[in-house]
Amino acid sequence: MVNFLSVPLKTTNEVDLYKPLKSYIDSLSELTDELRIESNEGLTELNKLRNRACCQPLDKHQSSLDVITRYYDQLCAMEAKLPITPTQNPVSFKWKDAFDKGSLFFSRASLTLNDSSFERACVLFNCGALMSTIASNQQTHTDEELKTMARLFQQSAGVFSRLKDTVLALVQQEPTTSDLLPDTLTALVAMMVAQAQEAIYIKAEKDKIKPASLLKIAAQCADFYQDAQKLMNREAVKRIWDKEWTQSVAGKGLVFASLAQFHAAETSLEEHKYGEQAYLPNAFLEESALVKKELERATRDNDFIYHERVPDFKTLPLLPKAPLAKPNVTFPLSTRFKDLFESLVPVSVQNALSTFEARRSEVINIDVGRMREYTQLMNACLASMNLPAALDDVTKQEQCPESIREKSAKVKNNGGISAMSAKINELPLLYKRNDEILNETSRIIKEEKENDDGLRVQFQSKWTRVPSDRLTAPLLQELGKYRGIMHTASNSDALVRNKFEANRRGIELLSMTENDLRTAIPGIGANKGNANSPTVNTLRNLLDQSQEIKVEREGIEKELKKIRCDMSNEFAKALTQNGVINEEKMSSEKIHELFKPLKDSIDKSIKRQETVMAEVERWSKRFLEERHTAGGAERENLLKQLATSYDAFIEIHSNLNEGMKFYNDLTANLIRLQQKVSDFCFARQTEKEDLMKQVQQNIVSGGTGTAAVTSTKSPPPRPPPPNTVAAQPASVQQTTYQYSAPQIPSQNFVPLQNQGQPMLQYQQQQQPNQYTPYAPYPFGVPPSSQPSPYTPYPMQYPGTYPGAYPQQQYGAYPPQPFVAQQQQNAGNSAGTNPFNQQCLLRESFCQQLVFCGIVPCLLLIYPATAINSGSVPQPNHDFTVLKSYTLFVMNMCQMLDIHFSSRDRALMNTDHSKVNRPKYKRWIQWLLRSKFVKKKYKLHYETRTYLMEFDVHHLTGSTASAFLEYIERNTPEGVALKVTYTEMCFLPETIVRLTDGMDNTK
Repeated sequence: MVNFLSVPLKTTNEVDLYKPLKSYIDSLSELTDELRIESNEGLTELNKLRNRACCQPLDKHQSSLDVITRYYDQLCAMEAKLPITPTQNPVSFKWKDAFDKGSLFFSRASLTLNDSSFERACVLFNCGALMSTIASNQQTHTDEELKTMARLFQQSAGVFSRLKDTVLALVQQEPTTSDLLPDTLTALVAMMVAQAQEAIYIKAEKDKIKPASLLKIAAQCADFYQDAQKLMNREAVKRIWDKEWTQSVAGKGLVFASLAQFHAAETSLEEHKYGEQAYLPNAFLEESALVKKELERATRDNDFIYHERVPDFKTLPLLPKAPLAKPNVTFPLSTRFKDLFESLVPVSVQNALSTFEARRSEVINIDVGRMREYTQLMNACLASMNLPAALDDVTKQEQCPESIREKSAKVKNNGGISAMSAKINELPLLYKRNDEILNETSRIIKEEKENDDGLRVQFQSKWTRVPSDRLTAPLLQELGKYRGIMHTASNSDALVRNKFEANRRGIELLSMTENDLRTAIPGIGANKGNANSPTVNTLRNLLDQSQEIKVEREGIEKELKKIRCDMSNEFAKALTQNGVINEEKMSSEKIHELFKPLKDSIDKSIKRQETVMAEVERWSKRFLEERHTAGGAERENLLKQLATSYDAFIEIHSNLNEGMKFYNDLTANLIRLQQKVSDFCFARQTEKEDLMKQVQQNIVSGGTGTAAVTSTKSPPPRPPPPNTVAAQPASVQQTTYQYSAPQIPSQNFVPLQNQGQPMLQYQQQQQPNQYTPYAPYPFGVPPSSQPSPYTPYPMQYPGTYPGAYPQQQYGAYPPQPFVAQQQQNAGNSAGTNPFNQQCLLRESFCQQLVFCGIVPCLLLIYPATAINSGSVPQPNHDFTVLKSYTLFVMNMCQMLDIHFSSRDRALMNTDHSKVNRPKYKRWIQWLLRSKFVKKKYKLHYETRTYLMEFDVHHLTGSTASAFLEYIERNTPEGVALKVTYTEMCFLPETIVRLTDGMDNTK
């Protein structure tokens, strides 16, 4: 009864958490450099913590439990700060089933998801499993050990109970691995509680407490074990338990029921119920001699002294119970937990901060745009009245007014028309660059969706992962947002370009040297105005006020852009108090508080401008009445044009700088989005490969009679080789490969739905020169022309042949039976492979590949044991495995519709009662028994090797690859393969032309 059960741990692979989470942290603009450094250090520590908790072996000690519980608490703490979801910072977490032991040809069942909630569920399972392991390894000698055992079993039950309640929310995919099923977790909870109650009973028995208390504890323990047995026998989970588990739980339930009856007998003796005492020990008769002795004494006393009636079992009252063990766990699991990312705020706070920043920027843009609009209106009014150039003509009598010279100097300091033209021409390039990034990102998402939809149509109900539409909705929404921004930016670029073209002449004049500008301006006519008149002085004063308004607004704009506010504490406090953040209300109140004084200043500036411009207009009319200039209309119009062009130049220059900064910032955001999409697609690719492997294993394990994955229709018969090949000039290349039994390749050979499906939908996107360790480049074929290793035909691998030996890991995977081929195309002499490149992209590639006739010849060698010349054993066992393997190959050929013919009919007889001797080769060697004996004492050693040869005809390269891969995968121990094949290839184009010329001459 002291043998306790422990739950096995789930296993996983190493993953890199640093790279995706670092990219996410870098995208948080509100973080300071100090926080970024601290967060990067935390990511490094997080990676190390996961490797120690999940990938390295864990000792059955409290220190290992501290490591894994700390990692779980860290996952819970960072969930709200560093999200890991299929669409945001995806990381592929692959966890194997704890109860699945795999099989000869298939590994353990596993599940791969790109979500930190799945990682938390698996780590929590391991926490409960490790608690049960440490508890089951405790000794039962001292009270402290028994207390620790009971505590850990109750904590383990609490962990599994918590996981049972939340697993469906954490792992949002069905079906999942068997260890995470709610029924499995319910059974584990009951089992851990029963073992905790058993530990309490052992301690109580050691303390020699009263039989009445032992009765209650034992009866409850029996009840717990019986409940656990019922839960373990549920139809959904009864196949995952080891035989020892079910037997142990059932046996302990009976044992503790018997112990409860025994303690009830002891209690009856204390209560003077001698009849019950005489009956109850029968329930535990075979358990100990003590019970037998007590039974004899109780029966004797009742027969000779008390003479009470021995009651029937049905009339006995139910035994009292005392449930002392129950699921008990507190969170956080680790006692001294410290968050590695304590300085980071939760995602909800980050989103609130981002929204607050967006609102703040919107208010700033509105107020700045409002001031600029009124400033442009003021400049346009002054330019229409030719001010202040008209005053300069009256006061200074210069060919080129001083105001025009100042404006020209500012234009030239900013690069003039040449720099502005270059920036305007650069805008389309920046727009094109961002548009290309958007298009490439959209293409990646579309390609992933088409791939997923194709596999979903092919595998139907077996394809259980989340559809791409549900996961890519946020990404597509973000793409749509950026496309709207790009459309708005394009319209703004057009407006800037039109304004530039409208003012090009004036900007060109302002970009000239001072002498050229003076020459371009018409001369001053006869001026009859008074330079010191009250009108001129008043206008000069009003123009100074307008300039003060401009300077004041520049200061207000700088103050607006300087306003910053850290709302993280307020948002975090609201989240803690209320559980939610009312961002709109809090942001509106704070923004109103921050910007109200500056908004009042803007309103005052606008009112002052209206007053000043009304006075300027009134005094300008009086100035025109006092001024009489002959022939000055042309000069005045040009000065107005220069003033208007200067204002347009300043505005366009500001717009161009903002536009280029906008496009550069947008490029960084789009690259970040593209990286996010690429990470998402890579994680989906990893998840797809793992799921395809599981689907294939389910198909193969279902036997040869199972229907296809998505259709019950059998594939169409293989067409014979066309006659055009025989009529066409061809050269024959012969290649021989010799190799031993290979290792099982790590790639997944997945059957397709039909022959029209292109193979490329099953291939991960890789670099052109990808390295394929299982398919070396034959005859110098460049890497880009390597064929796909996936099986292009719909097929199901049958179960292994009878009597097969376990797989032996001998060599590397043999080269694929493909050779270099040249394209026969009169219109293109580039020499590309038509089968490896063109046919993969066409629905009729099966019909095209059949032109390539490959005739392999397999030689199977089975070495017999060395025998002594003095005795000859029966040869039946020497070639039985070879015969069985041959039958397996024949069935495989029948499945694939491959023409099979044997060169040796000895093994073709399926009647196992007859002894059919195949041909064999033998090697004889004479050896001395010892170097000191004479020659006549030599021993005769003979080694026999049985041979079996057969041919398969008219195969495509892909079918031959799949056929060889599967028969080699099932090669038994001691059987080797020798493959020889002949391939028909196209003749070089030069020889084809030569033969065509010979036909024409005839």
